[in-house]
Amino acid sequence: MRAFLFFAGFVVFSILLCKLAHAKSIDRSGGMQLVNDKLWMLQESGSALTAEEVMAKYEGRLLTKNTVGQVSYGFTNNTIWGVLPVDINTYGEPVTSDPHNLSESFPFLPLVIEIDNAWLDDIDVYFFENGERKHHVTLGDNQIHSARAERARMPSVFYRFTQQQTIVVFRFSSQDPMTIPVYLGQPVIANDKSTENAYFYGALYGSLVILLVYNLVLYSYLKERRYLLYSLYLLSFLAFNFTYTGHGFWWVWSDSVFLQQWLMPTLMFFYLFSAVRFTIEFLNTQLYLPKLYRNRKYIYGGLGALAVLIILVGSRSFAVMSQLVVLTTISLWMLAIGIFAYRNGDTLAKFFLPAVLCGTGGATVSSLATWGLVSYSKWAFRGIEIGMVLEMSLLSISLAFNYKQVQQARLSAERDARLDPLTSLYNRRAFEDLVYPIWELGKRSNKHMSVLLIDLDWFKRINDKFGHDMGDKVLQNVAKEIKGQVRGSDITFRWGGEEFLVLFPHATLTQAVKLAETMRRLIEERPFVAGDINHPITASFGVATALTDTNLHASLKQADDNLYKAKNAGRNRVME
Repeated sequence: MRAFLFFAGFVVFSILLCKLAHAKSIDRSGGMQLVNDKLWMLQESGSALTAEEVMAKYEGRLLTKNTVGQVSYGFTNNTIWGVLPVDINTYGEPVTSDPHNLSESFPFLPLVIEIDNAWLDDIDVYFFENGERKHHVTLGDNQIHSARAERARMPSVFYRFTQQQTIVVFRFSSQDPMTIPVYLGQPVIANDKSTENAYFYGALYGSLVILLVYNLVLYSYLKERRYLLYSLYLLSFLAFNFTYTGHGFWWVWSDSVFLQQWLMPTLMFFYLFSAVRFTIEFLNTQLYLPKLYRNRKYIYGGLGALAVLIILVGSRSFAVMSQLVVLTTISLWMLAIGIFAYRNGDTLAKFFLPAVLCGTGGATVSSLATWGLVSYSKWAFRGIEIGMVLEMSLLSISLAFNYKQVQQARLSAERDARLDPLTSLYNRRAFEDLVYPIWELGKRSNKHMSVLLIDLDWFKRINDKFGHDMGDKVLQNVAKEIKGQVRGSDITFRWGGEEFLVLFPHATLTQAVKLAETMRRLIEERPFVAGDINHPITASFGVATALTDTNLHASLKQADDNLYKAKNAGRNRVME
């Protein structure tokens, strides 16, 4: 538990350090600029437009200035056009000579345009100089990476702006949510942004993978299904995030447009399914919500039916929209289940509720930003990732807490199995587990070991006269007297019935006899008193001492023989 908390703190600290380390370089140049508030927008309706026609509408002031900086347009079948006038004096100091051809001397400014969204299908970027189209680049996930202008995770294009003003025309179309954050900046700043993202996702994926391995190890050790289901839940989110952030398309399936476009809704389904399965098994729904637990297969079947319907419809827009609705429903359902479990005393619900609130809150912020219902920012867009890291960390803590509880329960059960329930002394079952290691250790140093057997005198008469309840109280009182006289290294057992055994490690015969005599006297001086009952109690003692190189059972036999000698000699005495 402590190790895990240390790890979580380390991850958070590392992220903060990375953020601070790169803040300076980014602030130095102002960072990549989000230029959506400088775009002139047009949503295409009717016949398809060309870039030249859009330019004509722009020059005719028929486009709408995006003064609010809108980035997200939700799900739309309309093609969205954007026009950006780029003045090179606005985005940095123009270079006055071409470093590759010193014979030429003219102002130019190299800039990178980046669309910070990996799931858009088609993006066309046109560059107009003096009213003429000079360059055209096709981007989006309908383009394999080897065919892209820039080998980057996000759709981007490098362009050397040589005119005082260049008009950049964007065309966007996609079956996925239309979120189009347009960034513009110098190449060195674009590289800083890429590095910052690399640190962020490196920390994100690294922490999630460590959590995954940690819980898989716990599952392999404990064989408890909660840890396996949590690992699957974590893995499904990791795979889903890996897809929609564009890392999968960039690193793994860079030549498969089909996988890029359909893996996201597919993995989102597995993420939803694993979330439901984990919630049902993680919380004790079998106890608190037995009807839900019995009917869980119908819930799984409903999600399966949704998957089949998505396949039959064959529309990614329908797939993503329906899954977003299901995601919202499941999030609320998880909260409701968590609240119910908490009110019914489920300990794990104390962690589950804040964890789900973090995950749901992050997903809500990201969804609202994607739909354009809240102002866009890169941190709002990453809300689901930040929220899920917090959720997964809290759930891991809860599982670690559960592991601690399980271990404590196991140790408690083992301890109780070795304790006499009446006197709280060790029982005969615990003798070999506790005594033999001490005996074997003593052999190496040739130390003395003493054994004391104690038997209460005429105990059957007490049971017959006063009842077994009073007899039990006598045994408890005697056990308390014995425990009060032994040393910290001594071990006390209830040997059976009214018999007790005390092991004295490294005690000579003289020492053992002295301790036994003290116990005998105290037991005799303190009669059993309960109401009107005042009954004297005595005990007989048998002591044996031997070097630990002898047989333990031989010493026990000798102590037992001495005990019977004490009884035959009149009881209430110590025999050695």
